[in-house]
Amino acid sequence: MRAFWVGGYAGTTYNDLEKETGLRRQSLTYAFGDKPDLFRRALSHYIDERVARAAELLSKETSFLENLRYLLDAWEADATSGSGRGCFLVRSTAELGPDAYMAQELQRGDNILLNALTDAFRRAEEHEGLVLKASPEALARLVISVGNGAMVQAVARQDTQVSRTAHDALFSLIS
Repeated sequence: MRAFWVGGYAGTTYNDLEKETGLRRQSLTYAFGDKPDLFRRALSHYIDERVARAAELLSKETSFLENLRYLLDAWEADATSGSGRGCFLVRSTAELGPDAYMAQELQRGDNILLNALTDAFRRAEEHEGLVLKASPEALARLVISVGNGAMVQAVARQDTQVSRTAHDALFSLIS
């Protein structure tokens, strides 16, 4: 997964995959299929592990605003960790969004986070008295859009202030 995460689909060669996994091309192809299949498996693994974990942050027993801040901080840490990677799902969507073979998996990842945020906004409105100025789904899409955009900018610039400023502004609009 790391080779694709760093190089993207187009920028990752079989040599990169061999170096990362320790397996030869024939073994990789036999075990996982061709490059598109291997990429899709890597993306699926990322969604099952990282995106699902991000969604779980929103259902912790602490308040919605604390959970949202924790999520935004985690995204910021991913974007500025020095690896230059950011979010594999965001990077893959930017590179392969129109690709029909990848679209279903990319949509699955997006839906996990969208549903978790929408549900979290509903719970915060019902149980914590958070006053929403838009529908829970619209606010969830706003969080994802700002988070994704801030992550892309922070990775490109390797500057924590880019994402911090965007996240703080978003947080002040919601709270």
